[in-house]
Parts: sequence; C-alpha cells; structure tokens
Amino acid sequence: MKSHTQEEQTSVKQHLDDRPLPFPTLTAALSHWAENTPEALALTVGSEELTYAQLSDRVLRCAAWLESEGVKPGARVVIVGHNSLAWVVHYLAVLALGAVIAPANNRLNPRQFADQVALLDAALVLSDEAHAKTVAEVDRGRLRLLADGNQLAQAGGLVFPAPDVPALISFTSGTTGKPKGATLTQRALSEASWAFVRVLRTTRDDSTLVVVPMFHNTGFVDQFGHMLLLGGRTDLLPKFHTADAVAALAARPVTYLAAVPSIIRLISVADGARKALEPLRTLLYGGSPMPAAWIEELLANWPHLQLFHGYGLTEYGSAISFLLPEFAREHGESVGFPVPGTTVRIVGEDLRDVEPGEVGELWCQGPTMMQGYWHQPELTDQKIHDGWLRTGDLAREEDGLYYIEGRVDDVINRGGEKVLPSHVEGLLATLGPVGLSCVFGVPDPILQYRVWAAVEERPGTTFDETVAREALRACLPDYAVPERIAVVNPLPRTASGKVDRRAVAAHLTTSS
Repeated sequence: MKSHTQEEQTSVKQHLDDRPLPFPTLTAALSHWAENTPEALALTVGSEELTYAQLSDRVLRCAAWLESEGVKPGARVVIVGHNSLAWVVHYLAVLALGAVIAPANNRLNPRQFADQVALLDAALVLSDEAHAKTVAEVDRGRLRLLADGNQLAQAGGLVFPAPDVPALISFTSGTTGKPKGATLTQRALSEASWAFVRVLRTTRDDSTLVVVPMFHNTGFVDQFGHMLLLGGRTDLLPKFHTADAVAALAARPVTYLAAVPSIIRLISVADGARKALEPLRTLLYGGSPMPAAWIEELLANWPHLQLFHGYGLTEYGSAISFLLPEFAREHGESVGFPVPGTTVRIVGEDLRDVEPGEVGELWCQGPTMMQGYWHQPELTDQKIHDGWLRTGDLAREEDGLYYIEGRVDDVINRGGEKVLPSHVEGLLATLGPVGLSCVFGVPDPILQYRVWAAVEERPGTTFDETVAREALRACLPDYAVPERIAVVNPLPRTASGKVDRRAVAAHLTTSS
C-alpha cells in the first residue's frame, strides 16, 4: 500500500488529537460528567433541557425500571421512535444495564420490524406513540412505551458494564433484503465516537444538532456519542424538515453539524440559513461526495467553515476515513485517509492487494469493527475474512488519498464492459440543472444489463436529456452513457437521506 504524500502527512499530524480514549464505555462518560460538570447542558429538544446531572438521574431511574421489567445483562432491547429526550434516556439506560440496545429504522413496515424483533429474541420493544403501526405485529407482552425518565422509580448508582461485552446491534439494509444486525461491544461504541474527536479536534465547548434519525450511526455515534465523551451538548431535531432545522440552528446555535450532502444542501440554501449557520465551525458530510459547486458555495458564504468528508460503515461502528478541510476543494470526491488505529487495504478478485490507482474492494480492520452479525454466522463469514472487514465498497488509492467508486454489487455489467455508477453520477453532477442523480442497471436478455439514469432537477432549472447525453459522450465510452435519463422530482431516499438506488430502478422499470 502506498503511503500518504508529504503534504497530507503534515496536514494529518497537524489535525490529529492524540488524546487517548478517556472512557471505555458511554456509561462511564455519563457518570464522569454528571459528577464533574453537573450543571452543563447535555441534551435539548426545543425548549426542553437536561443537564448532565439530570440526564444521569433519568438514566438511573430508567435502568431501574428496565431491570424491574426483566431486562438483564445481555438481553436485547429494540427501540423505535422519533428523536426525543426519552429515546436517548432509554438508549443509555439499556447500555448502563449491560444489556444490548438495537435502534430500529423508523421507516420499516410492521412485518420487517417484527422480523428484526424475532431475530433478536428481544426482551422488550420500546416505542413512542407515533410508531404504533410499526410495532403492530409485535407480541403485546414485549411492548412498552417510551416514558419520561423523571416519572420512573428511584434507583441506585450507575453500573459499569465490561467494555468488551456486546452493547449495540445496528441493522444494515433495513429496507430491503434479509436484516443483518452488526454487533458492537461497549468499547467499540466508545472508540467509534472518539474517532471524531481525534480528527475534528472538538472539545467540551462544542455542540451539535442532530437532524438525522437517532437510529442512524450519524446520530448515536458521530454526534451524540461524540459529544457525550467530551461533555459537550447535543440538540435533537424530532424529525427533519428544512425550515425546522434552520429555526433550531438559529434559536440555539451549534458549532458542529453532520449530515449527507443532500440535507446539508437543503439547509444551506433555505431562508435564514446565512445567519443560522454562521456559528458553525465544523461541517461533516458523508454517504456520498459533495458536488464541487456546493463546496464552493458553502465556503463562499461561510469561509470559516471546516469541511470534513467522512466515510464509514455500520459494521465498523461508523468512521473508516476522513478527508481534511485542506483537500475539500481539489479532492472533494476523496474520502481521505484512514482513521487513526484503522488499517485499510484494497483487494482484487484474486484476494490480493491491487496496485495504486487500480480499483478493488476496500477492506479494513481496527478497534471499532463489529464482532459479527447477530446469530448469522454464514453472513459473518462472508463479511469478515482473516480478521479483515470486507466493506463491499469499490475503491482506489492515489497519492495517499482513497476514493470510493461504488458498491461491488452495484457495478453494471453491460455486455462484458463494467460501468461504475458513481463515476457517471459524478459527471452528471457537473451539469447545472442536476441536483442529484442515480445510475443503475436494467436487466437485458442479450447484454445482461443496460445503463439507465435518473436525475433530480435543481430548483428553478430544466433538465435537457439530449444536452446531458452529449456532455457525457465527451467524457465516457459509448457503453457507459445511459440510454435513458429520466427526471424524477424528488428522487426517493433512504431513511439516512441517501438516494435509494433500488427504489429508483423499481419505479422507472415498472412505469416504462
């Protein structure tokens, strides 16, 4: 594997915070800050506030209640609901008991949700009232409403679960296919959150607003877990609406925001955004590259912003690599360098490392890697090879920078020629009228697959397919130019805000 360039090595050393992980578990962090900075704000939702002392007290009460409901160390507890104080209190209470929390995608249908509960043999299912339909097929005896921790019974002191016991099961591909629950230990969950501190160099004076659903790693690792370890403040947006996010940022300024590019874009061009985003110091985007034009606009409007591109995986706790602010303009499509303590390699189909510049599957290993998929040893064996986590992402390395080229299973085989959707999408993103795009394969009896695309128009513009195809022909081989480019306003998204490639393909192939 090729080492970083001298420029990046210097930049990495300047950015990295060498503070070691201070708390092996999130429970230990909560206990520490409740004792040492009891009056500091820990958590808010709108006008509701909890100091570290109040949050600790509610978590203690909730843990006592869960214990009275039969939750023991190692038991699995599923939680589903909109972002709320109660969601966080119950999440921490389960961890404090040494039980295993399983945050559920709140967009699952009742059958999918029930399948996950069955796979886990969950002791309890915690839900808010808004998700009564989601939990409709779950055994009533397992269901409990998320409660206000202040109304729960008194309790003793916090316990300190062992760092290396299972703590969290995070499901991947929850909207399609067989559910897979990535199991992380208490220490891995803490290490995953601390990785953001080491690269972003945040402190207890920092704060964040969670605009994504809390069940997503961005919410409970990148933001909340990150702030909890530091003793910083986390604000929650119950459910994302652009105007609500801008209003929340204006009412209670924060220094750090994390989201996928599409959500960041919606916020940055909304009414009132200029003033609301002014206090921001750090902006982290992930899930996909940020179009160069968007980066330029962000830095033109807020030149003090530090833009970080993060790349991660549920099975790895979250972050695998970061692109530093110095490289945002010239290398915005790169995911940067590996997180400290993480080792990566790019492997070809022969399971050997490829040469720099060649595309292969990205493998990684480090302290935040999952133990495996819960009760699915065959799937675990497919994902973990000789201690390495196979990400399923195609990547290349050039001059020390890593670039994600798509998913192994997203590559389109058109008559023997391989087409990387992400490469075509990157070219579409340079066209003025294109806000977002999605490239996918359509089954064909002769060619195996044909290349199609869908685009979401930028507000106030009109997409011209003929002009777009002519532009693509100038930079792509003919077999990679989409045969059809449809306008879909808006493109369907997953719960985390990414374009849902499978949903787009299904919509266009059934409607044509």
